[in-house]
Amino acid sequence: MIKRQRFFRGQLVQVRSSAEIAATLDANGKLDGVPFMPEMARYCGRHVRVFRRADKTCVAGAGLRRMRATVFLEDLRCDGAFHDDCQRHCLFFWKEAWLKPVASPAMPDQAEASLDHVMPAWVTQLPTRQNGLYTCQSTQLFDATETLSRWNFAPFLREIFHKELSVQDFLKIVYRAATHRFLGRKDPYSLAGPEGRKCKGNLNLQAGDWVDVKNAEEIQATLNPEGINCGLAFRPSMAAAIGGRYQVAFPVQKFIFEQSGKMVHLTNTVALKGVVCQGVCAANCPRAEYLYWRESWLRRVDAGAEPEHSENPH
Repeated sequence: MIKRQRFFRGQLVQVRSSAEIAATLDANGKLDGVPFMPEMARYCGRHVRVFRRADKTCVAGAGLRRMRATVFLEDLRCDGAFHDDCQRHCLFFWKEAWLKPVASPAMPDQAEASLDHVMPAWVTQLPTRQNGLYTCQSTQLFDATETLSRWNFAPFLREIFHKELSVQDFLKIVYRAATHRFLGRKDPYSLAGPEGRKCKGNLNLQAGDWVDVKNAEEIQATLNPEGINCGLAFRPSMAAAIGGRYQVAFPVQKFIFEQSGKMVHLTNTVALKGVVCQGVCAANCPRAEYLYWRESWLRRVDAGAEPEHSENPH
């Protein structure tokens, strides 16, 4: 039986061996409802720092829900290798039982072994589809979490204590929730446009290209009254990037839809390096998911050109 320990932001940990992790899993390859995904096996034995605790998380279609004994590790994202190259690039949820503390920070990081070398047979047998639908941590997240009362402030206070949330951002969350719930005000960072046919853009952006995010008025012209461009919403968490200059991380062509387990296909859409959801608009959700940008919201630029707008007007 592995003794469970609590890990916190910045702490150096080691991912346990595949044999140790296998001993924690049920017949469905899960611990507390959280699947161990085959894409995670390559990190067994790796030394890495904790990025955030996942005591609560947003679940698509269900809002904020509680999670136990789980953390995110720095920069360890799913590459979709066993899920038909899904491009969500989600941060993995790591149960604390799958990790152990590193005795000395001076210990060198272990080099990543090749996938073929570290992949035990049981990992390749983990389910990635059920009844014709994809299954992964994202699609199983509702069952792996519990109801969290909207009036329960304890998770926020713990995040402040562990320096995962500033007092200023906590007050922003409270203010937004109060004005929306009791006064019916729309999120000030929500954008909406007029009726009419919209364009996704046609820049043919590739990884490494540089872009400026257009101003709010230009983006609004591409949105319908619900703030959607051809099925893709401009989310309030994206407003902070308006006017900034960024490099394209990768074109987004397909991803697994969390609520259905189906693969969704996209065109004229990219993710930007370093531009992930900061969680303030979603009650400090720690998932740090990539935001999806229509090419019609962006302007291609040369890397050396001067920005037209300020980096972050908000």
